[in-house]
Amino acid sequence: MITAGTLMQTSIDDLRERVDIMRATQTRDAYGNVIRGAPAVVASCWAKVLPSGSIIRDGYSETVNQVNYRIVVRYRTDIKPTDTVSWRGKILTMTAPPYDAESRHVWTVLECKELIEDESAI
Repeated sequence: MITAGTLMQTSIDDLRERVDIMRATQTRDAYGNVIRGAPAVVASCWAKVLPSGSIIRDGYSETVNQVNYRIVVRYRTDIKPTDTVSWRGKILTMTAPPYDAESRHVWTVLECKELIEDESAI
């Protein structure tokens, strides 16, 4: 069963995209200070990626272009709200904590956003 945009009817066949869940690493320098390192891949899994909307703000000082995504993966409990998602070369930031879709421990939903810096990339 192939579904296009609904979460309630998601099946295992709909997970067609490969995503990487990444988490920033932390190390200590010679003085004991915590230094944030490069993100490392925590998990790589199949997902259903649904573009859910976009925002274009043209303010006084800057223009902000944002694309929102809803990503559905098999149920996981190891994803943190501070993690990022890498998909097709894009880095997506979570806008909400991951949640259990339908409260049945089948799917985990990640609400993410992509900020587009350059207007020519749209």
